[in-house]
Amino acid sequence: LILSVTTALVLTLPAAAEDHPRVRSLTGDIATTGVQRIEWRLPPGSVRIEPGPHGRLRVELDVHCAFDNSRCAKRAGRLTLESNRQGNTLEVRVDGMSSVSALGLNVRGRILVPQGTALEVDFPAGELTIKGVRGDLNVDVGAGDVAIVLHEGDVRSIRLGVGIGEASLSVAGRN
Repeated sequence: LILSVTTALVLTLPAAAEDHPRVRSLTGDIATTGVQRIEWRLPPGSVRIEPGPHGRLRVELDVHCAFDNSRCAKRAGRLTLESNRQGNTLEVRVDGMSSVSALGLNVRGRILVPQGTALEVDFPAGELTIKGVRGDLNVDVGAGDVAIVLHEGDVRSIRLGVGIGEASLSVAGRN
């Protein structure tokens, strides 16, 4: 059985990131031995979360500027990928790109997560796809499009909160 959660929100971002040149990349490969929960603070953009290698978290994000100006490129140059471990929880975020300072900046890429790890994702705006992972999900979205496709037996709980728009859950043909 496939469990599918989608949300379509009425607020849209500026033109898609692929319409604008990449100004830099943020990559990371983080060991997750003993980690039971990963908490993500993602910036606006288009992100796919998929299963990855056992015991590792792999981040591959490209940063794009919607406006061709030096201020945007300068802000992109200040971004960093940060992680902090507290007990069995790993917190990961892109520093230097709050929702307010993100004007003109967005990310596009993928995050590979270890199977069986609970995920908490805070996503302000854009397109978020979570596919094929195993583990509980807690997803908060401000505005954008979200698609979550999982096998029903691979997850015990899903919590999806949306700021603007609507959410629907389909399990075994029931909505």
